[in-house]
Amino acid sequence: MEAYRNEQLQKYKGVKGWLLVLCLALTVFSPLVSIINLSSGYYMTSDFFPAFPGVEKIFYLDSLLSLIMIILGVRAGLALWTVKPGAVKTAKTYFLLLLAYSVVAAALPFMAGLPSEVNYAMLPEMVVGLLQSLIFFGIWFSYLNRSKRVRATYSTENTNEEFETQLVER
Repeated sequence: MEAYRNEQLQKYKGVKGWLLVLCLALTVFSPLVSIINLSSGYYMTSDFFPAFPGVEKIFYLDSLLSLIMIILGVRAGLALWTVKPGAVKTAKTYFLLLLAYSVVAAALPFMAGLPSEVNYAMLPEMVVGLLQSLIFFGIWFSYLNRSKRVRATYSTENTNEEFETQLVER
């Protein structure tokens, strides 16, 4: 029975599969997408800066928040990838902050002082962006809470017994 438990624990231990995909998403893909979005956002909005100074302020505030989220995401991804103590907590904290940032980022454009017709036209795009963030959050936050691989890879010696018991019960 002990050999079976150790085999099951080793089967799930390690940064592989979906956990590796998460690490890549946090350290490579999300930062690249964010930087591309910041660059294209600048080119799309910079012409409006003189006419609407609020747009410029909001753009730079959102850019700063986005860069902070990039740094926090890379930090969380590297902690998971290198199996650091507290990595799962760091990643969960990142995802909660990402959720908060997504709500703030969706509201920011409406504070730029644009005409109401423009705000109304932006609303569907903001809703879609917020829904995408909610889905990304929901998938990965629940993965961190439910995954056998996450439990096996980041468990301490004291919680290994609990994990092994859960494996035998299933």
